[in-house]
Amino acid sequence: MAALAGCGGPGEENDTDEEEPDGAENGEADDEWEDVDEFYFEGRVEAWTGLEPGIIDGEDNPTITLIEGNEYDFSWINADGVTHNLEIRDEDDEIIDDYQSDDVSEEGEETTLEGVVAAEEMSVYICTYHESTQVGDIDVQTD
Repeated sequence: MAALAGCGGPGEENDTDEEEPDGAENGEADDEWEDVDEFYFEGRVEAWTGLEPGIIDGEDNPTITLIEGNEYDFSWINADGVTHNLEIRDEDDEIIDDYQSDDVSEEGEETTLEGVVAAEEMSVYICTYHESTQVGDIDVQTD
């Protein structure tokens, strides 16, 4: 019995220890998304690279989570001197509520698409000039 208790106890503790951090990480990620109100990207022909918030830092075309009804700003810097813009589209590839940034073509130039109110029909953020490479998914959640 001591051997069984000894084997079962640590095994269960390890399983529990492993599950708790995963749950905590998932909870932290949700908390991080809830606190986000601005996204900052680097725009290149190859991809939108996440800069901020930290949960997308360094990721190419990261899937982002928006909370329905919350307002967001999408800022980005031109990293390659090629013309880019950022649009928010639905599943039918239609721009939602005129959410479309200015075109930016000079390397180092920045722009912001302000006041984007998250709605469940939002599907992707995309560059109209590089639709096959500069596109990331949007996941809209309700509170």
